[in-house]
Amino acid sequence: MTRWHSSLLGLVLGALLSVTCGPPGPPGGDCRFDPACPGGVGGLCDRDNECASGHCCEKDSCANGMCTFKCEADPNCPAGMRCEGGTCYFSCNSISDCAPGQKCTKDNVCHWD
Repeated sequence: MTRWHSSLLGLVLGALLSVTCGPPGPPGGDCRFDPACPGGVGGLCDRDNECASGHCCEKDSCANGMCTFKCEADPNCPAGMRCEGGTCYFSCNSISDCAPGQKCTKDNVCHWD
């Protein structure tokens, strides 16, 4: 492979990875402990188009609205999340596993108070 081909391949792979890795900010676009970060999973939202995941759970089911994923079961959610009522929420064992202002429910998911 020529040097030019190697450079081109590097640019293409870099572009693909930047599309799939989520928005800038916390690693992987994870807003678990910083809900004010824009667009990442766990970030606050009013509309789907504000979320890199493409889904903003409704304010009445997520209190303030949260960028997340729809699901049918736990395996449909990213690692560290559980499916509850068709929506992925961060899993927890104690309040320290949740963002400030959230509680760890008896079902072991983080919810807004």
